[in-house]
Amino acid sequence: MAGNDPPRSIFPQPAAFSLDTFSSKDFIVKEFIEGLSNSCVPSTGRTGTGFDPKPYIRTFEAALRRLKELDLDLSEKESELKERVRRAENEHTKTIERLGDQFNQALANFQRLDSTISDGEGVAVRIGGQLEQLEKQRQRAADAVFLIQCYTEFSKGDTSRLERLRKTGRTDDSVKCAVVARQLSLITKRMEAAGTGNTTQATNTRILVERFSESLEQDLLNQFDRAYKKQNSDWAVMKACAQVLTDFNGGDSVIQIFVNQHSFFIELDNLATGDIAQEGEVWERLPDPDVEPPGVEPSLDTFIREIRTTIIGESPVIARAFPHPDKVLGRFLQRLFQQSIQQKMEAVLQAAASLSGLAFLRALHAAKNSISSLVEEFKNHGLTEHPGPLSSATTLVLEQNLEELFHPYLAGTAYIEKEKNSLETLYSGLLLKFNLHHSRKKRYQGLGYIDRLKMATQKVSSEARDKAINKIMESDIGKSRSDVFTRLMGVDKKDNNSDKNRLSDIETTDADGQLCVDSAKRMLRWMAEAVGRSLELSPASDTPKDVLAALTLLLEHMRKIYLETALDAAIDAAEQSPKAEPDLAFFLEVKPATSIMHLMFIFINTALIPLANTSLTIRREMTIATNTSLTSLESKINQVIQKTIDLILSHITTLLSKQKKQDFRPKDDDVSLTTLRTPTCTSVLLFLEKTTTVAREAVDGANLEYFLAELGGGFRTLILEHFKKYQVNAAGALMLTKDVGAYYELVRGWKVGVLNESFEALREIANLFVVSPAALKDRLRDGVLVKVKPHLLKAYLCKREDYVSAGIEKIVSALVI
Repeated sequence: MAGNDPPRSIFPQPAAFSLDTFSSKDFIVKEFIEGLSNSCVPSTGRTGTGFDPKPYIRTFEAALRRLKELDLDLSEKESELKERVRRAENEHTKTIERLGDQFNQALANFQRLDSTISDGEGVAVRIGGQLEQLEKQRQRAADAVFLIQCYTEFSKGDTSRLERLRKTGRTDDSVKCAVVARQLSLITKRMEAAGTGNTTQATNTRILVERFSESLEQDLLNQFDRAYKKQNSDWAVMKACAQVLTDFNGGDSVIQIFVNQHSFFIELDNLATGDIAQEGEVWERLPDPDVEPPGVEPSLDTFIREIRTTIIGESPVIARAFPHPDKVLGRFLQRLFQQSIQQKMEAVLQAAASLSGLAFLRALHAAKNSISSLVEEFKNHGLTEHPGPLSSATTLVLEQNLEELFHPYLAGTAYIEKEKNSLETLYSGLLLKFNLHHSRKKRYQGLGYIDRLKMATQKVSSEARDKAINKIMESDIGKSRSDVFTRLMGVDKKDNNSDKNRLSDIETTDADGQLCVDSAKRMLRWMAEAVGRSLELSPASDTPKDVLAALTLLLEHMRKIYLETALDAAIDAAEQSPKAEPDLAFFLEVKPATSIMHLMFIFINTALIPLANTSLTIRREMTIATNTSLTSLESKINQVIQKTIDLILSHITTLLSKQKKQDFRPKDDDVSLTTLRTPTCTSVLLFLEKTTTVAREAVDGANLEYFLAELGGGFRTLILEHFKKYQVNAAGALMLTKDVGAYYELVRGWKVGVLNESFEALREIANLFVVSPAALKDRLRDGVLVKVKPHLLKAYLCKREDYVSAGIEKIVSALVI
């Protein structure tokens, strides 16, 4: 170490720091401690042999003292800041209280101001109302003065004041002129009626006012017409004139001139009054009941389309030209319905009516649907309010005119009577030759009591049939030359082209008097069309009465005139002599009669009676009539079947009566004779085979089974009684069994279960004639004959030739005891 230099510490002084050191954003504690530690390293860079803590102690002690100094400084500053904050908070509180008092004072001042303003507004409103009233009074006074001046001048014959007002060309002046003229007219009429003052002068004044009013009205109408007829219509002038005339006299004159002189109606009237050409497919199909309704008549359809296009295009014109377009449009539509559409529709309906009632009804139905669609389209289009819905006033006009248009055709019972007359005419035309055939049948001469009673039961259907014939000949069908009605009546076209269209000239055949299912289907189809049409044209409240009328008409023609006539004829035809082979052609009527009955009652129960649900009384009446008709027809069909069975059995009895006594007692024992059936059996079999063929054509199902069961039962009874009458030897017994076997095979082919057992017993009874006497006792105790009482079998066994000689009498007597 140098001689006089002061000693230097090997430990450096710690770095100085202040509060700014710790308030810096970049201050890191770890780096701060490392900085203090680095300052403890000796500056010479020498290192000792061991760790010396003293520099670190001194350095950190100095740093700790500095931190305490900084802490004291910081505490003093914090105390000073807290004091300043406390003083600032006190000052802020005082400021808030002062501002609150000022706000409350300002609010009170505002409320006082608002109250003052409100009182002033009420006063202003009252003043304004008074001023308005005074203005009205002043205006009325001015108007009164002006009116008095005008009246005074008019009473002197001077119209210059109103003339000047009228000629200004301003709409307001024209309106005022019209109002004054109307008021002057009222005043002059009252003055003249009162009789005060100079009556002559009052009359002259009234006449002058009326002339001026007429002149004013005519000028406005001419002005409106000129504006409308311009190439580009002057809508402003038209609307101004219409407004003045509306204020003057309600606008009826301007509406009238607009509607009456409209080219649209002139063109429509020409279309409406044109001739109806009855040509084309529609006119061919209209009177034909066997084709679907053809729809709207072509000229009427064209007419309606023209109306639709023009009205929709004209409605904006009405909206622009009139202050109250709904009123004008209502008048326009009223004229359209009450004149143009009505004329056209009447022409079409008259042309259709000249063909037939059906053509008229179809044309009426199509017209109603088409015009109703037009009305609905107008409602949906909105016309003057397009695209919104139509106004209620115009809608009411449309609905009223639509109802009035068809009221003459649909009111009361007019429509349903036309439907009834049309159906009666069609039914009568279809059944004309059928009724003529049955009416021309010769009546029996010298009728006894039973026959007269039977004819009395047929009186109702005969009267109905005669009525139908007269109706068809008096109707348009009877006088028509139309191919439709010629085909409908089944009359030859060549006979219908001359004056031979009379009852006596119409030829009929047996086929014309027979029932036809296709004819019944046509009748039901016509009825269905009429009922469907009535549901659309008649009010819903009339539906029960309408379907009752339809049911009555259907039962009158299909039951009485058609079915009962044919069934009564079949019953009459069953009254044949059993000696000759009967003609069973009448029995063939049963099957179509059954089918027609089935169709008719299905139609009634599904299509007519449900429509009367809204009226329990009418529904009950319809049900009773239907059930009564069903019972009556079933009774007649059963009667036909029973009489047929009786007739067949009677003829079989006749055939059996031709059995020779020697058929079952042949003298010759030739075997070839025993292999053949008797001629009587052959004839019975042939007749029964024919009968079975006819029966299968005439009836089916349960009716066929019932018929064969009844016939088989009666036939068995006849055979049993028949064999009681003849003596049988050994060879004849073989022929008898052959006959019975043939009968058994025939009946078994009918496949009626109830007959099999009974005819099995018949065959066993026949076998009793061929069984040896020794085996007879066992035979009677076995098989189906066990169920037969022995005394009943005795009547057959006693016909055996060996009944006494072989001791059969003793065997039977023992069994009977």
